[in-house]
Amino acid sequence: MKFSICIPNYNYERYLGRTIQSVLDQSYAHFEILVSDNCSTDGSAALVQKIGDPRIKLAINRCNVGFAANLDRASRMASGERMIMLSSDDLMRPDALATYKKLYDHLGAAGDDVIASASWDVIDGQGNLTGQTGPDRTLWFDADRDAALGEVIGAPVYSVAASELLKRCLGSLRAPFNFAATVYSAKLYQAVEGYGGGRMLNPDKWFHWKVLAVAERAYFVDRRLFAYRWHGENQASLERTASALKFLVDQYVSTLELDGKLLERLGLSRDDVAAAFIEYDIARHGLATLARGQRLRARRILNFGRAAYPEALARNRRARFLRALLALGPLGQRIAHKAYARYEQNNRPVATELC
Repeated sequence: MKFSICIPNYNYERYLGRTIQSVLDQSYAHFEILVSDNCSTDGSAALVQKIGDPRIKLAINRCNVGFAANLDRASRMASGERMIMLSSDDLMRPDALATYKKLYDHLGAAGDDVIASASWDVIDGQGNLTGQTGPDRTLWFDADRDAALGEVIGAPVYSVAASELLKRCLGSLRAPFNFAATVYSAKLYQAVEGYGGGRMLNPDKWFHWKVLAVAERAYFVDRRLFAYRWHGENQASLERTASALKFLVDQYVSTLELDGKLLERLGLSRDDVAAAFIEYDIARHGLATLARGQRLRARRILNFGRAAYPEALARNRRARFLRALLALGPLGQRIAHKAYARYEQNNRPVATELC
């Protein structure tokens, strides 16, 4: 079994060498490394060329094609049966591919219709361990644990029908997997025509939803097989500091593009999706934003929800609470801070993503 490790890069020369080395250090060595450089202005391309390993392929875009499009540029070079999209500042732990190989060997031919992910470490810009993240407990339940498969893998493994996991995701418009830790077959990538260029900040969430819509099963290996680097210039950090409207536009477009037949198959309606958008991306997100002292941004979030789904917004209790707090000015901001602190303490898995 051959793994295609796809690495999109833009101006990450200072991290890219360590990222590539983490793949070269894998205990399972049947892989290729595919770097798509998005017209970097630093020495990224020269760094890759200097490594000189025949398993590495480098493509350099003549102009910057954007983040999402570059994911597909990297992916389309793949010749392996299994694919992983690895950020150019993240790391693979030495047993990552060997663990996934063990999983796919156990699944046999059924592995072509499977998407899997794993837990990961969180590291800073210098590579120091700052935290760790496992399965999202709002999506992966204790009842999903596959004890027999866990014995085979040597770590807890969660297993659920792909359609069921997608239904859970759409109930709160959440992402099921980590960007870098997810593996899927070339067959599934081709079935959904890749990532596509229709998302500004979260192309991986939409891609994973699309894959779940055509896959048979999803797995989560609760072993930290990857390291996600959190620093001031990575994609997630930029999302936090970018306009909230970019994130909301991505989420709103996703609610519009969900196929009606798919929703019917999952037992969901357009109204269900609209309600989830208002609850999680408008009301809870807006309250978290106000609690952090960003009153103008919170108002913009509320106004976006009013323009997108006015009826769903009017029915939502938290949205009405947010509107009342905004009307109270600085006092409402203090109330939001105290209320959200209590909420975060009682619902930490949800609040972590909303912040």
